[in-house]
Amino acid sequence: MKPQHFVALLAAAVLSLVVAVTAYVSTQPWTAAGSGSAEAMLPALKTSGDKVTAIEIDQGGKIIKVAEKDGKWVVASQEDYPANVEAVRGLLLAASEASLVERKTAKKDMLKLLGLGDPKANGAPSRLIRFLDAKGNPVAEIIAGNKKNDAFGASKSGTYVRRPGEDQSWLANRSIDGSTTLSDWVKTRVVDQPTDSIKTTSIEVAGEPAYTIDRDTDGKSHKLSQMPAGKKLKYVNSVEEIIESASYVDFKSVRKAGKSDALPSAGKVTFETDKGLKVELNLRSDGKQAWVRVSASGEGDGKKDAEAMSALVNGWEFEIPVAKISTLMKKQADLLEDAAS
Repeated sequence: MKPQHFVALLAAAVLSLVVAVTAYVSTQPWTAAGSGSAEAMLPALKTSGDKVTAIEIDQGGKIIKVAEKDGKWVVASQEDYPANVEAVRGLLLAASEASLVERKTAKKDMLKLLGLGDPKANGAPSRLIRFLDAKGNPVAEIIAGNKKNDAFGASKSGTYVRRPGEDQSWLANRSIDGSTTLSDWVKTRVVDQPTDSIKTTSIEVAGEPAYTIDRDTDGKSHKLSQMPAGKKLKYVNSVEEIIESASYVDFKSVRKAGKSDALPSAGKVTFETDKGLKVELNLRSDGKQAWVRVSASGEGDGKKDAEAMSALVNGWEFEIPVAKISTLMKKQADLLEDAAS
């Protein structure tokens, strides 16, 4: 047998062994107790859940904390930006209702196969979830790992868990969704308008003359409101790309407005919709980071939309991908070429 064939066969065998061990660990009981009698995963939540005023999640050294403040749930680790109440309630309900239905491995070196290694390790899939009272003391805490899809029938997933300080793992009969991903806790899309509803848009690139984009007569596409004589668009979709990018804003992080003032102004985009909603995006970037402040106003049917948007954006600034600045802040001259070209 050629050496390279032997190496390939060996690699395949090792991979098969890893897959087999993972499957075995996740499906077989590892103690004499076998399938454990169902007991509450976090009994303290059943008796003292009303004392929980904060949830702290630590995953791979990244921590996110949501807390109740003045009767509302906020993301304390994001300067008290409003949290998605349904996400908070969902986690509290799942954790309080979860039962430990099957005992799994208690071997420390096997825990990683269930996503239950050290939650503080870099890149760890495990999450240390702590339910805290008003003084910051834990009411209950659990380490959550991988999910087991359809473990309890169609669309009913379970989650591998273990208690902090213990190596014994369990399969719990609920999907425990808590994570340190911001989008799991807040609505990260603060602007979301259909492109064909945008009737006019003003682009003001810093240090450049402003120009306007209008909706075309077909009611769907857009065009420069004034095409300079002897010029045409270099790329047929370049104007639509600007409108598409202006129509939505998804953020990566959020903070109180004002801190981005130290960054250079990239410019401003303002658009108006058929309903009378007017949205203004003030953009700042140094090429390494990009932030936007959003303001909304409206008349007629657009007033209600403006009020809803204002509740999410007033007093805040949002971190966005730097690439979005490049798409939005295009000089008019860079969109054009000689018509004879």
